Amino acid sequence: MLALGVDTSEPLGGVALYDGLGLADERLMEQPLQHAERLFPLIEEILDGNDVGKGHIDSVCVNRGPGSFTGLRIGVAAAKGFCQATGAALVAVDGADAYRARVAGTQRVCVILASRRDLHYVQFFAGSRPKGAMRLMRQPELVESLRSEERQVTVVGSGARRVADSLQGHPMVRIAPDDANRPSPLWIAKMGLDEQPLDQLYEVEPLYVEPLLSSGGAC
Repeated sequence: MLALGVDTSEPLGGVALYDGLGLADERLMEQPLQHAERLFPLIEEILDGNDVGKGHIDSVCVNRGPGSFTGLRIGVAAAKGFCQATGAALVAVDGADAYRARVAGTQRVCVILASRRDLHYVQFFAGSRPKGAMRLMRQPELVESLRSEERQVTVVGSGARRVADSLQGHPMVRIAPDDANRPSPLWIAKMGLDEQPLDQLYEVEPLYVEPLLSSGGAC
């Protein structure tokens, strides 16, 4: 089974090829916010670079969010178009779960995805199980919440480094390594291929999380 991974949920987008047997190639855009201009050329580049035809792709695994409103729309629409043209199955992958999987084996995980300004998408996990709903939190609130932790928690995601300085030296908070805290379409492809769900072509929609903030309302 050969999967094409697509991730446009964050400013730096990219694509990947993964077959679970040895092929694991990932290409990221050179500049952020180039989703509309670079996504299809990047797909062509990675296919040509691995001598893979579009018809050889069994599934397209797309990060459905949370993340950038415009980026998610571009990625999901492109993935659907590719699947309709080639007959490949479409698989939606939760972006927070993909970050959580990078620190598999950790008992308690806090996934932080960078949003706008001081806002962060936040999801807590106990092992592989989410604890409550995804939330959109301001940085001071998030830091305070993590500082109150009395059990070991690993922080991972593109927003992890934003809070790292404020949590430095806290005995209960561990920041994941830098290579686990960047967007990775390869992890999206791995997650989608490993789960092997039914084709979701007519069901996949971007996952948007609206903030419920006392001082600002929805952004």
